Amino acid sequence: MTEEQKQAVLAADLNRAIALGGNIYFLAKLGATHGKSFQQMAGSMTGMTEEEYRDMMLKGGRSAEGNRYTGENGSAQPQNQPQGHGTGKLL
Repeated sequence: MTEEQKQAVLAADLNRAIALGGNIYFLAKLGATHGKSFQQMAGSMTGMTEEEYRDMMLKGGRSAEGNRYTGENGSAQPQNQPQGHGTGKLL
């Protein structure tokens, strides 16, 4: 791991870990280490509470409208989402 990746893990900064090459399986292990559910992790990454994230998923998830483009500045990035900016921090 790079020093930057190590710092993201130590800070439990999920969004940073993803940006530095982490994947969902890695994040699930990191979250479990801290006793967090996937709902809690996903909520923290998207700027939603755990309840808001759960309710959104129960209603079918995010609309594909506005979430079709990825990349550094694509509309699927957290800063371009209507729910705001998630910290992505577990702690």
